[in-house]
Amino acid sequence: MIRGDNIKLKHYAPKLMDKLLSLGYFRSGKSMFHSPVTFIEGIPNSTIRTRLDLDEHILSKSSRKLLAKNNRLFTHEVAPLVLDKELLELYSIYKEECFKGDLNGELSEWLEGSEENEIFNTRICKIYFEGVLVAASFFDTGLESMASIMGIYHPDFSKHSLGIYSMLVEVEYAKEMGLSFYYPGYILSASSRFEYKKKVGNLMYKSFDSGKWKTEDMLSKDSYFVEKSLRKLEEAQKSLREIHVDSEQYAYPLFTWSTYPVDASLLEHYFFLRVNVDLFDTLHVIVVYDILQDGYVINLVNTIGEESNTWKEFKNFYPEEGNWLDTILVQSKSKLEKNVEVLPVLIVSMLKTITDRIRLDKM
Repeated sequence: MIRGDNIKLKHYAPKLMDKLLSLGYFRSGKSMFHSPVTFIEGIPNSTIRTRLDLDEHILSKSSRKLLAKNNRLFTHEVAPLVLDKELLELYSIYKEECFKGDLNGELSEWLEGSEENEIFNTRICKIYFEGVLVAASFFDTGLESMASIMGIYHPDFSKHSLGIYSMLVEVEYAKEMGLSFYYPGYILSASSRFEYKKKVGNLMYKSFDSGKWKTEDMLSKDSYFVEKSLRKLEEAQKSLREIHVDSEQYAYPLFTWSTYPVDASLLEHYFFLRVNVDLFDTLHVIVVYDILQDGYVINLVNTIGEESNTWKEFKNFYPEEGNWLDTILVQSKSKLEKNVEVLPVLIVSMLKTITDRIRLDKM
């Protein structure tokens, strides 16, 4: 199972940062994290990690044109990170007027680990118009990698594509440093919010099934984590319907947030099918799809219910419709089953076993 992970760093370790970036991690605050699923307004997206091979990178015609045009209009400099008044004022304006969605937290929170403890080697690209700061971007450097963290700009200059421009400046700077890879962050499979990152050049994408970096033409949307998982569950749902067994498909935000120990006996999947057991409100049969092993597992589970603290916490983050917010405790599970047509037989057998056990207990 591919699960999210969060590694909190305590000191500057550029070689480790290079390694984590190559594995698909992204920097936030003092931590490096990754998650195969990102929810945007309740819609699950495959989180697609990207990188640029600087040795093979060639600027496109449109990128060269943008660089040339903006180099005539603006001046820029790469400098050590200092959160001065001018920068903080620009961030405040960007946060209120430019960012689509909610940008929670102060700039110092986003860059925690860059200043006092110096866990990351963070620098800033400042862009000026007639001596006034109108855009800035932040990036970390390791031994052979550069990772773009975020960019901000003034709304009066939005038509000049300063976010893309600053990334192109970062790429050229990374080449001058002799680095091998540039990591612009991630894009999403069902949202166009970060599609602009593709404009830095011929990006490579980290495959969910093999874990290898591939070119865009080698990827299939059907192999993306969310899309493939949901498609496989829909196939299982169809197979169950053929024998008149109803099931419901759910996302599991508790697991998405990775808020419990890995070794706990809790469900560790982002999506699943629930088959109700009529005799109990909290006993369910759940079907999950394991993308790494390309097969299904049937789980017999209990749920804690709506009164649990976990349920109350997560209902504030996700709409109730389409998500199951209970804590799911796994009682038992089947072996991996690759043939979707066998699932109904196994589930009916499991349901019969449960019913027979209940009858024996009542005798």
